[in-house]
Amino acid sequence: MSRTVAIVGRPNVGKSALFNRLTGKQISLVYDRPGTTRDRIVAVCKRDGHEFALIDTGGIGLEDSEGFGEAIAREADLALSAATDILFVVDARQGLTPLDREVARRLRKANHPVFVVANKVDAPDKMADIESDFAELGYEHVFPISAAHGLGIGELLEELTRNWPAEEEKQEAERAEASARPTRIAIVGRPNVGKSSLINALVSDKRAIVSSVPGTTRDAVDVSYKWQGQEFTFIDTAGMRQKSHISDELEAAMTGRSAHAINRADVTVLVVDAEQGVTSQDKKIAGLIQEASCPCIVVVNKWDIARDRGDASKSREREYYQNLLQDLFFISYAPVLFLSAKTGERVDGLLKTAEEIAKNRRYKFATGPLNRVLTKAIQKQAPPSIGGRRFKLLYATQDPHEPTDQRVIPTLILFVNEGRLLTPAYQRYLELQLREAFNLRGCPIRFLLRGRHQQAEHAERSAREQSGKPEKPSRFKRRPHGRSRE
Repeated sequence: MSRTVAIVGRPNVGKSALFNRLTGKQISLVYDRPGTTRDRIVAVCKRDGHEFALIDTGGIGLEDSEGFGEAIAREADLALSAATDILFVVDARQGLTPLDREVARRLRKANHPVFVVANKVDAPDKMADIESDFAELGYEHVFPISAAHGLGIGELLEELTRNWPAEEEKQEAERAEASARPTRIAIVGRPNVGKSSLINALVSDKRAIVSSVPGTTRDAVDVSYKWQGQEFTFIDTAGMRQKSHISDELEAAMTGRSAHAINRADVTVLVVDAEQGVTSQDKKIAGLIQEASCPCIVVVNKWDIARDRGDASKSREREYYQNLLQDLFFISYAPVLFLSAKTGERVDGLLKTAEEIAKNRRYKFATGPLNRVLTKAIQKQAPPSIGGRRFKLLYATQDPHEPTDQRVIPTLILFVNEGRLLTPAYQRYLELQLREAFNLRGCPIRFLLRGRHQQAEHAERSAREQSGKPEKPSRFKRRPHGRSRE
């Protein structure tokens, strides 16, 4: 991308709020506490016919008792080195501070166009004197805005893109068509299980801040990576603790963003600590993955520690695997990988597996083999009897109306005698038989059940639509709410 815009400034001046306003999405976590953003967050922004990369950075000059100040400054410097334009955000309410002067001194070394953005101007009548307040910084223009309310954003963007080369709409459409959306992989798990270390090991770069302090990552950070011609976007998330252990509003917001990352991911990687094994919180996170019907990989990290202790033999690995399957039986479709993010051991296997699952999401069933496998499975083990009746499968086919987006999973329509007769346990049995017969590694299967009365209604509705006849009126009149039948 020809233009890259970095948003920089001291802590708590509203950089993340401006980032969200320009992208039009709530990507970066906003909270009234200095140092909320620790990693650099990158998103593609499209405004007024221009497309550019936008980078949100941690506050420069943060006095952090947890020891992240130096790492945050390094992230900001990396963003500045990649930027073609810089938005220098200051706080209009507080006015010019010594730390603003220090940030301005750093920006002069970057030798890029700098736009001073005075944020938190909540009323138009207060914009007049802002430029004189920050004239000491030595920049030609100061742009008063309110990121929270959208004031002044249009003028800022107009000036920012004034000298940019215009891009033809046809070229943009061709570029969008040529490049498919990258596969989104969310890295989730409890705090301090090695999620950020795994990201760094995958991309061979210190893109995410790593520390032994739980809760280092505070936002869902997207990291782009290309491997063997395949485009990936890794989503590094905050560690998810049990709700009963969360007393901080910021941590609650972090956890919510991590859960949202699962919903927007194409593949989720659940990271488990090899030393601690599967905990109750790991099971709850796996439950969120199951509810989202998201393809999944389970990674047992820190396997190098088990090896150093002489406890990483093949027999021990098989035993660990069996225990893990019992604990996480409800996502049994997920392959299990043993690796070490710290040493890089077996990390490439994760990328190969993610690429395989990305293909399996679009698996196409042939109707004949599909029905033969299900019929044989029912003959092998009959469904349980419920109230003297048993589940009967009449016919199965793949849903022809599956969505075209990348988050699709294999969806089967089962025409049955009555949907309620299919118990969850027997559905898992049928799913297991399908997995043994077809290559569905890593992907859940969605079942849509249609009972006989639903089939009749569907056939009748289709016939009416083809003939153009109106729908038959009901023989019963709708009664007003709360009125009894006379």
